[in-house]
Amino acid sequence: MRRAEQLVVLLKDEGIRWEATVKELGIEIEKLVGDVFLSCACISYFGGFSGSYRSELTEHWTTECISAGIPTGEEFNLIKVMGDPV
Repeated sequence: MRRAEQLVVLLKDEGIRWEATVKELGIEIEKLVGDVFLSCACISYFGGFSGSYRSELTEHWTTECISAGIPTGEEFNLIKVMGDPV
C-alpha cells in the first residue's frame, strides 16, 4: 500500500510535467506551418551567403510571414526547428 501511495505521488508530479509539455507542444504545433516553410526557404537559398546576410534574410522572411498571416514564431532559428541538441 505504501508503494502504491508513492507511485500515485510520483505520477501526480509527472502529470503536472506532462500538462506543461502538452501546452508547449500546442503552441509549437500552431507555428509548425510557418517554421517548416521558413526552414525550407533557408535550406534552399542559404547556400553561398554569409552568416550576417542569412540573418537578414531570416528576419525579413519572418516579418513577411507574420504580416501575411502565416503562423510562425517571432524569432525563427533553423537549428532550433530542424535540430535536436540531444
